[in-house]
Amino acid sequence: ADEPVSALDVSVQAQVINLLERLQAEFGLSYVFIAHDLSIVRHISDRVAVMYLGRIVETGTDAEIYEHPTHPYTQALLSAVPVPDPEARARRERIILTGDVPSPTAIPSGCRFRTRCWKAEERCAREVPELAVPEKFRAAGGPVAHPSACLFAAERRVVPGAMEEHGGHGNGPG
Repeated sequence: ADEPVSALDVSVQAQVINLLERLQAEFGLSYVFIAHDLSIVRHISDRVAVMYLGRIVETGTDAEIYEHPTHPYTQALLSAVPVPDPEARARRERIILTGDVPSPTAIPSGCRFRTRCWKAEERCAREVPELAVPEKFRAAGGPVAHPSACLFAAERRVVPGAMEEHGGHGNGPG
């Protein structure tokens, strides 16, 4: 389902989401649900994959991705989600990406996100990061130990209230 509710009124969106959930429960279905609205993705998904320029950069359960993001692009997306609580909004740190999204016909060498990443180093232009659980997280386990395609993957805690299960209507940066 590619952006199945993006052009719909909020009340119609809810009806479609409820229908998808009912069909899923009734028939034991699984969906590949593609969307930019992060609140809908969290609501409907058990597992989430974040893509940048056609490549998955992080994957995990909804809690792993939304509460323990490790890839810089995922962190930037989640930092852009509107926060309704004024106190939480004041405490959060927004990540503002610089530069333009590269053309899909001229994808950068190495890590595709490196041209917009604040962690990028020279080796990011040479090495294509593998989608894997970073070594430093393997032994520790827990919610941070999920696959991320970044040479410098690190947890960045999300401000509580920034992305509650049914809150916000987060359309992150492209």
